[in-house]
Amino acid sequence: MSHTHSSTYDSDEYYVAGASRLSPAFDGLLRILDRWRTRVVVRRTGLKTGKVLDVGAGDGRVLHFMRQLGFEVHGTTVSQKSANAARALFGLSLDVSDSLEEVLATGPFDLVTYWHVYEHLEVPCRHTARWTELVRPGGFIVIEVPNTRSVGARLCRDAWLGSDDKHHVNPQAAEPLLGVLHATGFVVVRTRQFAVKYSYAYLWSALLGRLFGGRYDFDGILRILKAPLNMARARPWWTFNALASIGYLAPAVLTLMLYGLMTNQGEVLRVYASRRSADH
Repeated sequence: MSHTHSSTYDSDEYYVAGASRLSPAFDGLLRILDRWRTRVVVRRTGLKTGKVLDVGAGDGRVLHFMRQLGFEVHGTTVSQKSANAARALFGLSLDVSDSLEEVLATGPFDLVTYWHVYEHLEVPCRHTARWTELVRPGGFIVIEVPNTRSVGARLCRDAWLGSDDKHHVNPQAAEPLLGVLHATGFVVVRTRQFAVKYSYAYLWSALLGRLFGGRYDFDGILRILKAPLNMARARPWWTFNALASIGYLAPAVLTLMLYGLMTNQGEVLRVYASRRSADH
């Protein structure tokens, strides 16, 4: 990441254990979803092998899954804590830096990914200016961000987990992001506005805010996902309602999810873009 505050990402406020933001109970599910997402990206890009760079790689799990599929993997992080976790969990060595200078020497790459990282960049042009050096002609860049024009964001942005104003300093809608990719020499080949990992949680949080008082304690929802037992002891009825609502709000969440997809207002924006060759 470029010009983010590494102290924030190393703090207990951001990471719980290892390099996860969530409790082990939730994190196990996310590992399954990340494995599935990795396979989807490989299928959508048509890549069989090659070099992959994951910018803001967290604990390195996506790179671990890519390596299992036969790719040569590289990653960056601004957090020493996440770098230590990647080494301990998967034997990965991440570049601990807020710039792309070191990884440029190992490029160009067949695939560069930004999984909910681009919205954290305080000076995104310091990344976008290097994309043509990072990605080989015909290679891909895949970016996924919370969609600031989604149903959930419009329903109750103050409770919507995709907002996270404290950390998301570069929020994104489709048009600006697609414009940046076009201006830097990429052709957008596919967009997607649904992610199993995020869409349900984003709509659930927005509905909680809408139904129970506007903001519905955004930080409290995150603390439930990080340490549900601690929150149950500290605020039992509030925590019980929030967790129970995952189920009883399901019909409304699923309806809104379908509506968002039909109206192009899904909760996330995932963009697949291919770098134009020099003769185009």
